[in-house]
Amino acid sequence: MLRRTLTTWVLASALGYAHVACADDLAAIVQQALDYDAELAQARASYEAAKLSVPIACATLLPQITGGWGRAYNRIDMDGFPRQDYWQSGWMVNVSQPLFDWSKWTAYRQADFVVAQGAVDFAGARQTAILRAVRAYFDELAAEDEVKRSEEYSKAIDFQRDQVRRKRAAGEATLIDEQEMATAREQAQLQLMDAQQDLGIKRRAVQQVTGRAFSTLAALPSGMALPGLAEGEEVWAEQARTRSYGAQSKQLGWEIARLDSTKARSAGYPVVSVTGSYSRPTTTTIGMLQVQIPLFSGGEIQARVRQSLALEDKAEQGFVAASVQAEASARDNYARYVRERIKTDSLSHLVATAGDALRATEIGYKVGSRASTDVVRAINTLLYTAKRDLLRSHYGAIVAFLQLKADVATLSTADIESMSAMLCCAAGAAPR
Repeated sequence: MLRRTLTTWVLASALGYAHVACADDLAAIVQQALDYDAELAQARASYEAAKLSVPIACATLLPQITGGWGRAYNRIDMDGFPRQDYWQSGWMVNVSQPLFDWSKWTAYRQADFVVAQGAVDFAGARQTAILRAVRAYFDELAAEDEVKRSEEYSKAIDFQRDQVRRKRAAGEATLIDEQEMATAREQAQLQLMDAQQDLGIKRRAVQQVTGRAFSTLAALPSGMALPGLAEGEEVWAEQARTRSYGAQSKQLGWEIARLDSTKARSAGYPVVSVTGSYSRPTTTTIGMLQVQIPLFSGGEIQARVRQSLALEDKAEQGFVAASVQAEASARDNYARYVRERIKTDSLSHLVATAGDALRATEIGYKVGSRASTDVVRAINTLLYTAKRDLLRSHYGAIVAFLQLKADVATLSTADIESMSAMLCCAAGAAPR
């Protein structure tokens, strides 16, 4: 249901655009990040190591065969007989098959949980890498928009300053009006410089997650509809509490800790095995059913049991904490998404009304009922603040939605590819 929500949103938003291939679209950036991300590579290596836990544990339940060769010096001293000494070489084969060893059987059961935890941790690391790339992508787009808005604001201020100069030359404006416009222009230039510097930082952030330079990024289409949430906050919170990768990993860790406690107790159980050996040149064949019973270990077994129980309690509390954190994150991202959607609607209305306000203010300035500062304020609200905040709110809503899907462990590259297709269509239909 959650995945269908995003897919439906993407298809509906992309309707009417022709497909255009993009060299640096969202899917490409995410895929490059997945190939380059060092933390994901570590998680992948850990998972590969975890998958070997089952054959390692299984091997301890199978027959153990060892062989060897040796050369020994023998010396025999007997009263009344000459001393005998000689060298002797020989080889031997030993075979052992455990019949009952609860510790090894527990380790074999535990290996399945170790593999499952490795798989969950790897999936969680992959999802985190996707989110890292998504945030870098949209942060860069926001920085580009900031530069564009700053440039438009500077041009508008320059245009307004020229009008003030002409009006002053005609005796319709004062020196103070011209000075105010000069101050506004200085502020606009500082804002543009800050925006350009921030864009450089955000571009380097994208390069850092992908490991390569890029040209431009595909932008969002204007007026793109945001996805709807079919489920309410409680549904998302409940799914996050039980399905998030962090909670799943901690739950598996708790199961592993429980089996560690079982292994610690089993150290005091009897161990039954069949052993056999064969040696040459002095032919010796031995076969034996062996039962080993621990009688005294200096208190080590009891201490290890208490230690494992404490670690089991720690693992349980870790699971509880991860579940609470996942639920809180889902609630926060749900609220953030709803808030950004509301802000997007409000800011869209504000941009429209600010345009009307700017035109009215400019007319009022021409007839003398408005000051130049009123025009600057209207320009700032329309070209710099409202449009900038609208795009940022749009980006924030998308990131919050993807983060919400990550909270319930449903975010995948398929979601990114669908969104990327929409961005490419928008870039082809309306270039930045």
